[in-house]
Amino acid sequence: MTQPTLADVATAAGVSVATASRVLSGARFVSDDKAKAVRKAITSLGYRHNAVASALRSQRTETVGLILPRYSTGFLSALIESVSDALDDAGLSLVLRYSSDGEAHDADTVEALLARRVDGMIICPPSEEVSRDAIAAAGRVPVVQVGRFIFGNSTDSVGLDDHRATDLLVGSLAASGARSLLSVGLSADVPADARRIGALRASCAVNGLTFVDAIEADAVLAGGVAAANRLVDTGLEVDAVVCANDDVAHGLTTVLRLNSVDVPGQVQVASLLDVSFDDGDSRAITTLRHPWEAMGQEAVRLLLDAFGGGGTAGARRVTFAPQLLLGASTRGVTD
Repeated sequence: MTQPTLADVATAAGVSVATASRVLSGARFVSDDKAKAVRKAITSLGYRHNAVASALRSQRTETVGLILPRYSTGFLSALIESVSDALDDAGLSLVLRYSSDGEAHDADTVEALLARRVDGMIICPPSEEVSRDAIAAAGRVPVVQVGRFIFGNSTDSVGLDDHRATDLLVGSLAASGARSLLSVGLSADVPADARRIGALRASCAVNGLTFVDAIEADAVLAGGVAAANRLVDTGLEVDAVVCANDDVAHGLTTVLRLNSVDVPGQVQVASLLDVSFDDGDSRAITTLRHPWEAMGQEAVRLLLDAFGGGGTAGARRVTFAPQLLLGASTRGVTD
């Protein structure tokens, strides 16, 4: 039995062969109606795309590399699923790699993907120190940074609107009676953190709070524990603390309560990043959930646009607003 061809698919869908090809490759935009018609024809005819032959013709491998930090959190799982689904819809394959501490390893990870001749990369940078050289090397193919933006003006990025995020969080704390605030787990020496500290200061000014200090600490549970011990030893002179993420907030809250500090009665604690992805009704920490699904889809869209020559001069920046989730660490809700 003769296998159906792409021309057969195009005829059945009532589109040109070029349009059917674009639906398969995802290289350029095709209207939803035409894309649905092509996919319906593919299913009804039993057409099987020959990726090897297509790669030889187009000089593309139809693969995309995704590089993520090497730690396990709910938001990374959501990002992987979102990117994978969007690439599947475009007929592209995902090659997943993790970065580790150390600049050489991260650059080597990029070089390994380039050796596989991926058509582009989506990178979630763990830090400027680790990622600068890697992202520069990856610039030989289209690159989209997701989650945070840390380097240069030649790569597109999808991230959070820092000012909208801090306005949501600080506004909630102010409405619950907070009048002074400090941050824990953000470093002024890290560009991405410095932007968040600046956004917190601006939000405090708008909401009538005094921004007292930015306490540096590792952005992990132990960092929150260490910061809380320092605050207890030196005397707690604020009524709100904003932490880099939920892990820091959990460590800080636990130690404060063990030292008879009433959270949230005396001090409210909140987080800039939901890492648990817990959908339960009873939350321990007030936090911000990033729209990772939408961010992953947008990262793929920007990459496909670059494949099709649709990119503009200079880097494109797309930002999203987070969702505020109230928990028992602030006075917005009660236990």
